[in-house]
Amino acid sequence: MTAPAPGTGGTGGIAVDPAAARGFAPGDGTQHGRGPATPAPEGGGGDVAAQRGIAPAERYAELAALDDVELGARLLADTPTHEGRDPERLRAWARIAIAVGTEMADDATVVGAETTHGPMALGREVTPARGAGPGGNGADPQVVKSTGGLGRGEVLLAEYRHRARGGTVVLYTDALDYASGVAEAAGWAADFPPEAVRAAALDHERAHRLLHGSRGRELRRRLDHTAAAIGRLRIRGHVVGADEIAAHAYARRRGRMRRSPLLLTAAIAETLAHAGPPASAAPAPVPFPGGSA
Repeated sequence: MTAPAPGTGGTGGIAVDPAAARGFAPGDGTQHGRGPATPAPEGGGGDVAAQRGIAPAERYAELAALDDVELGARLLADTPTHEGRDPERLRAWARIAIAVGTEMADDATVVGAETTHGPMALGREVTPARGAGPGGNGADPQVVKSTGGLGRGEVLLAEYRHRARGGTVVLYTDALDYASGVAEAAGWAADFPPEAVRAAALDHERAHRLLHGSRGRELRRRLDHTAAAIGRLRIRGHVVGADEIAAHAYARRRGRMRRSPLLLTAAIAETLAHAGPPASAAPAPVPFPGGSA
């Protein structure tokens, strides 16, 4: 799997290309990176998957036999900057990222988040007191639905768009339907019902926002990757893809999911590699808090 380069600025949404799921990467705080998109096709999740093509059944079985550490290590192995790294090192990094994401979810539960995806609410803005959200990051953003999550070579489930007057989490219904269709084709529909996929997308976005603060620093400390050394001076580096693995682990723990979101993203990537990309089109407009962007 390969993680594509971030898009036009901000932090990337929850996306899958033919090789990997794109995660959130620090940027200029304007809009999360994303690829080209298409309007939602007609029909339910299964119909959407049929239009895009289904991966061979044996590939789903092979993926299901892998644990999260191996799925995470494969994601890292095909991510730029990790070519040729020792597989055991990648597994160790994946194991640490999973542990950090799981701990983040456990801490969020302790502080009393209201639901499996915190106090976010679809279609309205919930603004708890500053610092009330898990990790003390303040009010949660408005959550809105849109189309345009099926792009050329990627499936974008959700993204966070930051503006001075408040942020918005965009859930792409066509991509969520597509993910549910893949789960059904793989025989995992009971493990990934539509409401669980939606909640995982919100949890995934929340985890990335938490990782922009002290949680991200803790992740880098525990990964202990040296980017450069000058004499006795060590410069700790960022392990590309580790935050994505941590966010998946966070979503799995918060949703008490039997199967991992890492598995579903790997399966989605298989369908894209098998079927090829669809034609792209402009996404539907998304409202922003307080009026125009």
